[in-house]
Amino acid sequence: MQPFGNPAQSGQPELHVQHIACANNAAFVLRFIIQRLDGDRVISQATAGGAFPAGQTRSVDLSALRFHGQALDVGDRVRIRARAIGGTRRDGPSVAYAPNGHTATFSVRGTTLSFSINRI
Repeated sequence: MQPFGNPAQSGQPELHVQHIACANNAAFVLRFIIQRLDGDRVISQATAGGAFPAGQTRSVDLSALRFHGQALDVGDRVRIRARAIGGTRRDGPSVAYAPNGHTATFSVRGTTLSFSINRI
């Protein structure tokens, strides 16, 4: 998995996106949510839809989500939290929100008890 935290501190460029896509390249049925972050701390979360099987990709428009009734502000950090049906949960790398039409795509690979989430 990729490191969490502030990409500016790790020398990585800041990624701002409007959409998050999750590709299920794993050997299980997957469900994911979007978590809003303050640093590395989760401050709220929103559902991103139902479960979907291997070989499918689901996308969510971050501008349509509400966290405790409020929309995201430009620069707010979010990440996906994936759950293998019948297995464990994992957190993906974070990205920053901006209403710019760009998409960050994440690939989930592995088995119900051991899987990874990587940005592609």
